[in-house]
Amino acid sequence: MINRTVPFFLPPKVLILGVGNLLLKDDGFGVHLIKALEGTSFPDNIQLLEAGTVSHQLIPLFHSIDYLIVVDVVDAGDRPGSIFRFSPGDMSYRSEQKLSLHQISLIDVLQMAELTGAKPKTVIIGVQPKDISTWGLELSGEVKAAMPRVKELVFEELKKINAIN
Repeated sequence: MINRTVPFFLPPKVLILGVGNLLLKDDGFGVHLIKALEGTSFPDNIQLLEAGTVSHQLIPLFHSIDYLIVVDVVDAGDRPGSIFRFSPGDMSYRSEQKLSLHQISLIDVLQMAELTGAKPKTVIIGVQPKDISTWGLELSGEVKAAMPRVKELVFEELKKINAIN
């Protein structure tokens, strides 16, 4: 009798992180996306998190995941609602003195996480905002119209890394 072992692969642990300030119109896009995904039935290996503004307090979470999908607004000077997919290495980093923990950027947090040994594979899905300086809870029409496509891109990423079928 031949003993064949069937390989068993655990699905990767994924954190989908919605970033942004919900009170500044389009800046809250990442948080709105997480709220839109909350009704979706995800397997246990996928976690959703509204991060609001990025914080160093996220670093312990990065130690327990394999992949990080960040959804945020990105001012790339394009037309509002334009969608971008990139990795942290594609972002330029400006070394500036931080006067408070409120000035920590996503890149800062990812670099701090790496220094502590946490380096999940990371993809960032960004949307060009129209208005991030006016108080308000509503997204602009252009940015709101990008929501279905960004949701599709999140699911494409999850399939690409075999987190879902």
